[in-house]
Amino acid sequence: MTVERDQSDSDVVASFRAEMGAWRPRRVPDLVELTRSPADSWQRPVMLTSALGAMALAIVLVLSLVVVTLVPANIGWAGVMRDHLTHMP
Repeated sequence: MTVERDQSDSDVVASFRAEMGAWRPRRVPDLVELTRSPADSWQRPVMLTSALGAMALAIVLVLSLVVVTLVPANIGWAGVMRDHLTHMP
């Protein structure tokens, strides 16, 4: 088993400069590529999933509001629950 010595800061800087000195990009992105339109961002999976989750939550909240306000009062607990939620002091 061999143990390698720790690299000093000057070794890391020299390695970095050697890597950057050898780097020759084939092309550089232009301004159009760097500034995409906001419409493209909605195609990303994370934003699409977030939007779908928010829409699902809104649907659940609207359905719960409909259930609380439109359930008939003759179903035991439903009337008490509706009165408690709709007639707060």
